[in-house]
Amino acid sequence: MTFRKINWLAASAFATAAFFASHGAMAKKSNLIFYSSLTTAAQGTLVKAIEKKFPNIKVESITAGGVSLYQRFVAERTAGKGKIDLLHFSYTPGWYHLAKEGWVDKVTQFPEAQKFPAWGRDEKAQWVGLRAPTLQVIYNTDNVKPGEEPKSFAELTKPKWKDRLVLVDPFQSAGLWDFFYGASGFGEKYIKGLLYNGALVQSRMGASTERVATGERDVTMVFEYIAIRRINKGAKIKIAKMKEGTPVVPASFGIVKGAPNRANAEKVYRWILSKEGQTVITQDVKINSARSDVPHVKGIPYPFKPLYANWEKVANEQKKYRSFMTKHIREAKKKK
Repeated sequence: MTFRKINWLAASAFATAAFFASHGAMAKKSNLIFYSSLTTAAQGTLVKAIEKKFPNIKVESITAGGVSLYQRFVAERTAGKGKIDLLHFSYTPGWYHLAKEGWVDKVTQFPEAQKFPAWGRDEKAQWVGLRAPTLQVIYNTDNVKPGEEPKSFAELTKPKWKDRLVLVDPFQSAGLWDFFYGASGFGEKYIKGLLYNGALVQSRMGASTERVATGERDVTMVFEYIAIRRINKGAKIKIAKMKEGTPVVPASFGIVKGAPNRANAEKVYRWILSKEGQTVITQDVKINSARSDVPHVKGIPYPFKPLYANWEKVANEQKKYRSFMTKHIREAKKKK
């Protein structure tokens, strides 16, 4: 398995040293260290629920984007650091690397983990999806009239939508493209169809959502919680239901091997996976869960046919996948 080199660590040794120092201080005053790729606000909501459930546990969090958090943890472990308790990030293919290195503990044997469907956990890599956000197609309601909205993923590669799409940069927010690369019926052919149909590539999902909300572009694909947040703020966007189904992207969650607060880590981990904990995820954090026995998130088309990807395939083909994406993003840009 090949992963990108973490060159940023060498370029920022001072910042990393400062982080390690602050991390040490943080560990002394808390009894649970939790790295998470939830947004700061969403992680705050989850931590509040944890500390209400367990008054004797004091949680300290570090939050960052999924790929960035994966890179940070790998860099720390490589440097002999990374002594944390719970780890959650949305860059699920990266978890297979952590498992190969022996950096994560076994978790799928817990009764709470067994309540998750097979696509929402992985016994080989030892992760369970803390959340399972859905990828939704959204459109601008001024530019796309009633009845003209996209109705399938397939049609987004057709001339009707040429130069009307905006999509996220796969090297900053990987979930969308990881799904298409690893899902049956999509793959490289579909990715090329999107890119060569004049898709504008933006840094993050928030940026692509804003381009659609302002009417600069007509359609994008984002996680449901991003779409719902903008809709609730009055943005002129709507979610379009796709006939193929709804992509679901489970975001890996586990206990770190050698966790300094192992008992607390297991207690909190199992609670988050429980029906009570996953209800907090859907109703308070407002992100979809892989569990079918919890209330669903209000605002997204429901029920839906879930579409899944082979995350291990994406992990094992990282070098090929990254080269493919780099090549075709550049070539598609030249043809605009």
